[in-house]
Amino acid sequence: MSGFEFRETMAGSYHRVDEPHKERPLAFTIRARSAPILRFLRRPVVEIEGAIDAPGLADHRYLRGTLGMDLLRTGTLPYAFHFHGDDDKPYVFEGQKDVSVRELLESMTVLPGAIKDEEGALVARALLRFDARSDLVKFLRSFRLSR
Repeated sequence: MSGFEFRETMAGSYHRVDEPHKERPLAFTIRARSAPILRFLRRPVVEIEGAIDAPGLADHRYLRGTLGMDLLRTGTLPYAFHFHGDDDKPYVFEGQKDVSVRELLESMTVLPGAIKDEEGALVARALLRFDARSDLVKFLRSFRLSR
């Protein structure tokens, strides 16, 4: 059986820990691809790849990682991806949507996260949103079965 794929864009801002009062834009666009459905149901995680734009850190840099999709069991959608900054050093983004039935739209569209260096030290905090008004149709159109 086939898996599935979709595209998603999240946009917002980040604050470096060494400049906490300076807000900078941050956005990423990913393509998510699942394993074949039966394997995905046993391990509900999709592989993601795409690009991150974070002026002052990573201008349109390739990213690769995972998105956990065990929403019914955990109530979360954890994002984790690696990228290289403009300084060619490796970084990791870790974020998680904590989904609440009471605040479904808000919790499905807000992604707080952190950017860490290769030693795990916090570099920046981020807050991103999925713009349901302008991006939901694109997201739904991108969803398809894959091989």
